[in-house]
Amino acid sequence: MKLEVVYMKRLIGWWILLLLLPEVVMAVQADALSRLQSEAARRKDLQGYVGVCSYLSENGVYPELLSAYADSIRQLAVRDKSASAFVEYYAYRGEACFVGGNFTEGYQWKRKALALAETLGKTQNIVTISGDLGYYYNVDTRYDSARYYLKKGMEAAAEQPELSGYYRTMLTNYASSYLFEGKADSALHYTLLAKERSLADRDTALLIENLNQLGTLYRRKKKLSRSIEHFKQALQLCELKHNYRAAAYIYGNIATVYCEWNAFEEAVSFSEKAVEYALKWGNPQMACIFYTNLGAVLCNVEGKEAEAIQNLQKAVEVSIEVGNNRRLCEAYSYLVGAFSKIGQMDAAETYVSRLDSLTNVLQTDAEFFRYYQAKASLLQANGRYGEAAGYYRRIVEMMQHGFRNSKDYETYLHFAECLHVLQDNAAAYRNLHEAYALRDSSFRAEYNERLSDFSVRYKTQEKELEIARLQQKELERKGELLRNRIVLGASSAVFLIVLLLFLYARQRQKVRIARLAQAAGEKERQFLALQKDTEQRLTRKYIEGLESERERMATELHDDVCNSLLALAMNVRSSLESGTPHEKGMDEQLARLDEIRERLRNISHELMPPVFQYATIDEMLADYVAHLPLPEGLRAEYRSTEGGDWKLIPQQIGFEFYRIVQEVVSNTLKYASASLLQVELTWKDAVLSVSVCDNGKGFDPHKKRKGIGLETVRQRVQTIGAVMSLDAAPGKGMCLKVMVNYPLCADKVGLSDGDSRDK
Repeated sequence: MKLEVVYMKRLIGWWILLLLLPEVVMAVQADALSRLQSEAARRKDLQGYVGVCSYLSENGVYPELLSAYADSIRQLAVRDKSASAFVEYYAYRGEACFVGGNFTEGYQWKRKALALAETLGKTQNIVTISGDLGYYYNVDTRYDSARYYLKKGMEAAAEQPELSGYYRTMLTNYASSYLFEGKADSALHYTLLAKERSLADRDTALLIENLNQLGTLYRRKKKLSRSIEHFKQALQLCELKHNYRAAAYIYGNIATVYCEWNAFEEAVSFSEKAVEYALKWGNPQMACIFYTNLGAVLCNVEGKEAEAIQNLQKAVEVSIEVGNNRRLCEAYSYLVGAFSKIGQMDAAETYVSRLDSLTNVLQTDAEFFRYYQAKASLLQANGRYGEAAGYYRRIVEMMQHGFRNSKDYETYLHFAECLHVLQDNAAAYRNLHEAYALRDSSFRAEYNERLSDFSVRYKTQEKELEIARLQQKELERKGELLRNRIVLGASSAVFLIVLLLFLYARQRQKVRIARLAQAAGEKERQFLALQKDTEQRLTRKYIEGLESERERMATELHDDVCNSLLALAMNVRSSLESGTPHEKGMDEQLARLDEIRERLRNISHELMPPVFQYATIDEMLADYVAHLPLPEGLRAEYRSTEGGDWKLIPQQIGFEFYRIVQEVVSNTLKYASASLLQVELTWKDAVLSVSVCDNGKGFDPHKKRKGIGLETVRQRVQTIGAVMSLDAAPGKGMCLKVMVNYPLCADKVGLSDGDSRDK
């Protein structure tokens, strides 16, 4: 029967699954991060947490989440005392700092991870951490440091075939450091090596990066034909592999090529395409790059100055957020030109000042070139030709020492204009001649033709891609119709099967109901037995408490009253035998009887429950302590919290507190030999407590004792759900404290620390 029910449930489940197939398909295509997080939550081990951290660091998102998972790795490392886990923790903690824009702290964590990995001899960790440090030093424009760590990583990976992918990546970044620094020849050499390695290893993704970088380098060397060819190859591979991240960079570089030949309006579409891909990718580092490029292009399109400034200011915000100082310098330089063009010289001066400060921090040729160019153009626009000529002269000196820029001819041209105004016509002529040589008309015509040809081919390719997308949508639509038909037929078949099974199950329903009724009856019998057993245990516990109380009363009467009566009888007998005069003997016996009567009265008072309907716990305890029969040399004190409305305390709590104080004080009077007895009732922060302390001879609370006093106190404490603490030691007195939470007190009584009164 059970197998039949299970089979029926499975068939129903399949039917529902077929009906909800579209939703199932969407669930299968759920976000990769969610799957990794679910896997990490299930495994709760190093591999699961590293998987989430690796995804977050590769995509450069959610620094707070990355830091949280890194901390989970730290907890595993501490628990297992694993040095390898600490390496992962340091590395991903540094990655979280980098993603969040805190480069200084990121370097510290990454270097700490690298040092530990070298100590442990973890080659793969050495390679990956060195590569990360090299990448972020490149971003931070600290190129010497970048090359140091990239070289260290390549040396570690050189003899490890399984680490060849890391080697290719680091070699590419090594070449990039020279490119960013403006050293085109070194950058070209290492990029060609990286390209050969990527081709040999069939690494398409890295080959795209190499081709893109080669296109940029050939553009800087004025080899426009080779530049366009490499960009074209890279873009084809991007479309083939759906690598939109690399495609964004390539579109940006193509836009730059158009800008270098003053085809700014055509460059806008490529630059906007680059921004679109960057935003889709969701990487803030990419966003700041392409916002800057789009702003720079729009600066050269008539009537687009406001839009250019808007994009450049977005670039500034994102660059500051991610800590990309190199792109920040670039954005500042373009903002200077944009504000100068629309006549807002104050704003231009502000950005020149910011550029100056940042350039002095970075200390690289590329940033110095941008600063000199921005400063010179602003001074020239303001008619300060002498100062402008000084900055143009610095730019020319940099170009003469090997620094290359795509618009170096404009530098010579503007330098010549300043010199002409300053009446240094010979120098002006030399620089003007150099500018014309760099901007030869035949050279320009040849490459403009190549640009137009590439533009036509690009637009054709875009149309072909659009047609392919439409065809794909049509195929998907037909596939959807076919799938719906299959689902409908399958669901009908499943419905028939379910109906047959339902009819069959109805025949067995009575048997199943009978079995369920039998099981329910058995459960009910078990519950009644458990209830009876519970009642018996509670009754037994109550009786044991009564017996303990009766035993205590018997002990009191036996040890105190009976012994006193025996002593009185012996005294009477002794008086009769010794012939003591009748009057004197009777006086002594009467005094003795008064003493015994007083003791009996005290015992009876202790046995009688306090009348809390007429007095509060505070008043009852104060009266009790005030009328204690104290031996000579013993002083008793009572304190309580001032301002409390003690009538709010329930009678049950007050009764048990009163009995607990009676029990403890009674033991103190009998055994402590103390000189001071203190009873304190406090009520603050929703906690009601009573304490009894003495400075007597004390005792060892861990030693098994025959008395019933402490056991009675513990039972009373449990009755009201309180907690008890006992601090006692031989020769150091005793202090017992009982506390119970009573929130109602905190709501109706406002008490401050230290408020108490003596009674």
